[in-house]
Amino acid sequence: MIALFKMNDLYEEQIKNLFKDLGYQTASFYSINSILDQIMNPMVIMTPAIFQKELEGLSFPIIPIPITIGDIKKSIRLLFQSPKQSKYSYITSNEEIEWLRKEYAEHVANEEIHISFLTEKQSTILMQNNVYLAPIWMKGILPNPRIKNLHFVKPDFTSVIPFLQIAGSLVNLIEEILKERYQVDAIVNSTHDGVVAIDRTGNIRLVNEHAKTILGVEEDMKGRNIEEFIPQSDMLRVLKAGKMERGEIATVGGRQIVINRSPVIVKGKIVGAVSNFKEITDIQKVELQLRKKIHQNGLEAKYRLSDIIGETQEIMEAKELARKFAETESTVLITGESGTGKELFAQGIHSASHRSLGPFVAVNCAVLPENLLESEIFGYEKGTFTGALKDGKPGLFELAHGGTLFLDEIGEIPLRIQALLLRVLQERTIRRVGGERIIPVDVRIITATNRNLEEEVENKQFRSDLYYRLNVLALELPPLRERLADIPKLVENFLNEFNEKRKNKIINVEKELICLFQKYDWPGNVRELRNSIERLIVLEESTSLRLQGAKFLSEKIRRRSFSKEALNKQSIKNKEKELILTTLEKFENNKKLAAQSLGIDRSTLWRKIKEYEL
Repeated sequence: MIALFKMNDLYEEQIKNLFKDLGYQTASFYSINSILDQIMNPMVIMTPAIFQKELEGLSFPIIPIPITIGDIKKSIRLLFQSPKQSKYSYITSNEEIEWLRKEYAEHVANEEIHISFLTEKQSTILMQNNVYLAPIWMKGILPNPRIKNLHFVKPDFTSVIPFLQIAGSLVNLIEEILKERYQVDAIVNSTHDGVVAIDRTGNIRLVNEHAKTILGVEEDMKGRNIEEFIPQSDMLRVLKAGKMERGEIATVGGRQIVINRSPVIVKGKIVGAVSNFKEITDIQKVELQLRKKIHQNGLEAKYRLSDIIGETQEIMEAKELARKFAETESTVLITGESGTGKELFAQGIHSASHRSLGPFVAVNCAVLPENLLESEIFGYEKGTFTGALKDGKPGLFELAHGGTLFLDEIGEIPLRIQALLLRVLQERTIRRVGGERIIPVDVRIITATNRNLEEEVENKQFRSDLYYRLNVLALELPPLRERLADIPKLVENFLNEFNEKRKNKIINVEKELICLFQKYDWPGNVRELRNSIERLIVLEESTSLRLQGAKFLSEKIRRRSFSKEALNKQSIKNKEKELILTTLEKFENNKKLAAQSLGIDRSTLWRKIKEYEL
C-alpha cells in the first residue's frame, strides 16, 4: 500500500488516480495514530518533506517530497514581472534548507534571481520590504501568520513524478521484507525465553523484551556489542568454535538461568550466533501449572487483599498485617467470629505471596467425620477401604504442593488427626492412608477458627504443641459491629454483585435503611449483612431498597435491645443482692447497721431481703 500523509494540498487526488491506473492501492492519512492503526499492513509513505520528522520511528520507508530550486524560481517568475528587482527569502525546515543550498550553489554563478533561506523560527523576525516564499504545505502552520508579501510555492507535478516512481518500485519489495520481519518479530517476542542474536563481529542484531528483562537492561541493545552488556560473553566462543551448547546454568544479575547457544551457519560459514535463555524459576512455575492442571479442579484463590471491602482503621490494619504475612513462609492463624471473612483473607495472603501461581486448596474441617477427614487431607492408596477409588487418591497436601493449604475451623479437628498434622508440619512429608511411601510436600499452611484455642488447649481439647506450630503469625479479624462505617461500601458491593443477576437493577438505597443497618450489631457479621441485602433485593419490586422492606431487621433490633435491657436489669439485681449479702455478713446480720451502711431505710432492707429470699 502507498500511504499519502498530509498530502491534501499536493495533487492528492491526481496521485491516487495515477496509482490506481497502475494497479497500486493507496490511502490517505492525516495523523500518526491513523497510520499506527494500520501498522501491520506493509506500506510506503509519501509526505511533504516538512512532515518527515513526525514519522520518525516508524519502520516503513518514507519518501519526502521536496520543493526544488526550479519550483521556487518558476513561482517567482509567475508572480512577478520583474523578478530581478526584489529580494527573495524562502522559509522552510532545516533539513530542506541544506538540500536547497546545495542545489542553489551549483547554479549561483548564472543566477539572475537571488534567494536567501530562513528556518521556521527565523520567520518570526522579518524585513517588511522582502518578498517571502514558503512551501504550500506550511500554509497555516508558520509561527508568524501576519507576514506581508508571503507567497506559497507548489511543486510542479513533473517534479513529483520521480518520487512516485520510487514509491511504486518499493511497494512490492517492502511488502515481502516487512512480512518476513513481522513474522520473525512475532515469533521471537511470543516465546517465554530471552533471545539474543549477534553477527560475526559480536554486534547485537536481534533481542526480545524478555531477554532485556532477564538481563536487567532498559536501553536499546540493537547495534551495540554484546560485551557491553555481558563482558566476555560465551556467545563469542560459539562464534569461534561453531558448536552448539545446551543446558548451561549461570547466574546473571542475581538470577539463575538455563542457557542454550547455537551458531548461525550459512553455506558452511559462521555468520552469527543465537542464545536463548530462561529463568529457572520460570521452569518451576511451569511445573506448578502442570501440577494444577493434572490434580486440581478449580483449586485456586479467587480473591486478592484489594478485593476486601473496607476503609476503617480496623480493617485497614488487618489488610496491612496480611500483606506483611504474605511475604513470609510462616504458618498463619486467622481468628474471628463467623462471617468476618477468614477465607477471604486466606486467599488474599496466598494471592499476594510468591506462591500465587501455585494451587490454593481449602477444606472446612468441621463438616467431615474423622475417618473421611483423614483420607481427604492425607489421601489414600488403592484398596484401602470399601468404596475407595481403584487407583487411590491424592490428599489435599499433595494437591496443594507448591501452594497453600487452608484449614478452616481448625479447632474442630479430632486429637488423633491433630497428631498426624503436627508430624507433617515438622517433617514436611506425608504418608497416604494405607500406604508405606513417604511423599515430600512443599505447602504453606493457613488456618482459621472462631474458637478460643488457648482455652481449648487448657481444657485438653487441642494439642498445645500443634497450637504453637500454627500460631506463628496471628491475624485477628474485627467483627462488623466494630467497623460500622464500612457498611455503605459493603452494601454498594453486594448490590453490584446481585444486580449482575437481575433484570431490574437496584439503583438506589434509602439513607434511612443504611442508618438502620448501622444500628444493628450484626452477630453474623458480613455474611449476615450479605444475606439481608439479598433478601431485600429478592422482595423488592422497584429500583430502590427502602426502609419499609426491612421490618424483619427492625424487629431483630427491637428483640435484641429488649434482651439486652432485661440482661442489664438482671445484672443490676445480681450486684445489689451480692452487695446486701456482703454487708450483712460484715455486720453479722445486724439489720440496723447494715441499712445505715447501705444508705437505705431498715424497712427497705427488710423488703430487699424478702425479695431476694436471703
